[in-house]
Amino acid sequence: MKRIICTTSLLLVCLCLASCNIIGFGGAMAQAHEDQMLIEKPAEYDLSGQTVAVVIEADLVMHYEHPGMANIIAEAVAARIAMHVENVRVLSPTDVAHWQYTTSQWTAMSSGEIVDSLKVDRVVYIQIQNYRLTPPGNQWLWEARCDALIGIIEKNSFEQDGFDQTFEINSIFPRRPSVLTHEEATKADIERGLLAEFIKETAWLFYLHQEPKNPDRYRPELEQ
Repeated sequence: MKRIICTTSLLLVCLCLASCNIIGFGGAMAQAHEDQMLIEKPAEYDLSGQTVAVVIEADLVMHYEHPGMANIIAEAVAARIAMHVENVRVLSPTDVAHWQYTTSQWTAMSSGEIVDSLKVDRVVYIQIQNYRLTPPGNQWLWEARCDALIGIIEKNSFEQDGFDQTFEINSIFPRRPSVLTHEEATKADIERGLLAEFIKETAWLFYLHQEPKNPDRYRPELEQ
């Protein structure tokens, strides 16, 4: 009798453990599915039917330490707007860069003067405020970040010197809690990843798109 009771108890314990494992596995699967969910989000600002220029402002230190960064952002954001926004006409980033180079003290111009000088309906003004690849005071880890103010200048606006709408973009790469050392990734890898994140998040302001429901837990490599 004792042997039967022991055997029955052991069987019940095994069944309980198996059930717990199944529940735990099911919970992990549900969490993984939740982490990979994409949600549809509309544009924050409508540029359809407008002529648009994308202008980048960054200080000389950023240009010196990260040459070409501003051009990459301008060209990629302009391309995404041209591709995804209906009936939009985007001024060539090369023409905008030439205007910046040949227009003395353009950063001191009022917003009304900028939009009139570029001869467009809207200016997407990207003011890069912070751009770094490593955390402050630690040059041995990769923890890239780009913070920017995105201002919209409208032609014939009542706001003659300022933005009609503003948005903040704060992009990081890699996403926390991931931290990479210099042995695990190169500078080019990190800068490429940061620029891709920033360009995507900035351009998303202007068209319907899908983005991760939980960006801190989303793993893009699983969608490959």
